[in-house]
Amino acid sequence: MFNQFKHRLQRLPVRITAMILICSLTGMLCSCARDPRDFDGVRFSRTRKITVLADSWTDEATALDVNTSSVAGYIHEKLLEECNIDVEFIGSDKLDVHNGIVADISYTNDYNQLSSFYRMGAVINLSQYLDEYSYALTDLTDYLGGENIRYCSDDPSEIWYLTAKDDCPESRITFIRSDWLDKLGLEKPSNIEEFHNCLTAFRDNSELLLGEDASSIIPFFIDSEPNISAKPLFDSCLDTSISDREFFDSGYCRIAQDGYEEGLRILNQWYLEALVPDGFMNIRPSSKESYEPIENGFVGAFCAKCDYLYANGENSHIKALHDACGEEADYVAVNTFADRYGSYTAWQEDYLHEDGTKIFLPSACSDPLACLVYLNWISDPENIESVREHASDDPFTYDRYLLTGREMYVDKDIYGESSYKTARQTADEVEFIHHCNMCVRYGPDVFPYVDTGIDYSALYPDSAKTYLVNVITAGEGEFDDVFNTQYEAYIGSGAEILYLVRDNEWDKVMVRGNRKPD
Repeated sequence: MFNQFKHRLQRLPVRITAMILICSLTGMLCSCARDPRDFDGVRFSRTRKITVLADSWTDEATALDVNTSSVAGYIHEKLLEECNIDVEFIGSDKLDVHNGIVADISYTNDYNQLSSFYRMGAVINLSQYLDEYSYALTDLTDYLGGENIRYCSDDPSEIWYLTAKDDCPESRITFIRSDWLDKLGLEKPSNIEEFHNCLTAFRDNSELLLGEDASSIIPFFIDSEPNISAKPLFDSCLDTSISDREFFDSGYCRIAQDGYEEGLRILNQWYLEALVPDGFMNIRPSSKESYEPIENGFVGAFCAKCDYLYANGENSHIKALHDACGEEADYVAVNTFADRYGSYTAWQEDYLHEDGTKIFLPSACSDPLACLVYLNWISDPENIESVREHASDDPFTYDRYLLTGREMYVDKDIYGESSYKTARQTADEVEFIHHCNMCVRYGPDVFPYVDTGIDYSALYPDSAKTYLVNVITAGEGEFDDVFNTQYEAYIGSGAEILYLVRDNEWDKVMVRGNRKPD
């Protein structure tokens, strides 16, 4: 259901933002901020009226619309009571610029169009409001992240959109077949040694687990991009104490970072032990070849985001597994790849976010402060939970109103709520290591992505893929020689040049303070 919602959302941007631009440029509505002196930081003394865009789609026959659903009624009542804001929702199917029907708070997924509209003056710069009323917008900044709010440009004085938070954790975790563990009398693994023992037991007991399909067993699944499909393993091998400069210099070619070799050594050993697919290098990510083995019940363990098994409702991977192997076939989420300091970490590269839902105020908006107060209210975790509770019998999905966050829906009838909750909690245990690939933030300063002017499309990612595949498939006793040879070839293919270019750029910007482009 969540992915369906996102798909519907992606169909809106062109039409919506185009109409807003027309409205703004033709002067049909003017932007004139209300007197802010009647605001005490929580509530306005005089009622403010705003309109908010909401997806009007519903998959059920109903007489309700975006304003008459129970969730809309609850939000309207609470906003009036707590903030003295009278909110009206504009359904996406009701927008009519020619008759003056637009929304004060809008959203889009089209970054390029929104960027163009901002340069044309059709979108409000939120920076002054976020600065002046920071004391009253703490829920908004806490929920989205104070630093991330200013990532829409490399100028912190320009904030023309807010990126909605994807409430599904970005970190990848490990899923392992819980029914196989039970059948073999194994405990849920908590470290890499125990995890390896489980994989070995799966391999050695393939006939017991799969019967006539024993030859199809895949104890640990990886695909042709092991740096992603086995990311928790590699992340655990990297040193979290690396400096920003070191990471920036090697950011584009992360696989050359110190510690990565150990992850390759482990996968090479597992490859030789027949614990990973023999032809993993031919399995394309997100293809039928990558998910059908899981759905058919052949995979003992794999790494993915916590919602991987459960998204898409009736079309989810876990539903397909149950259909193929019965309800007892299931996975449990675990964290088994601890770093050298004993923590579970995920390396997160910071960058200017150009994807995801963008929330913005068109220049036609007459009350930016009231709009931000609304966004602040719906970003309060307690209010989010209250809205969720009022959606139990509502055919309208509740997060269409909670614009700052998009949450995955748990279909209890398909796979049970507890399985996803366990996966979610496991992912929340992972600590993000925030270093920079495309930019480095120092206080209000942003280090933009370095455009070297060099075309590496012929080298990346093919050269990296060749490097990884050849090292992981090295023969018994050949790992060191193959690694050294392949590493030198990879570095010489362009990675070293780019490293030096980025190091020079760091020195120019961060050491010498020259922030002007060459």
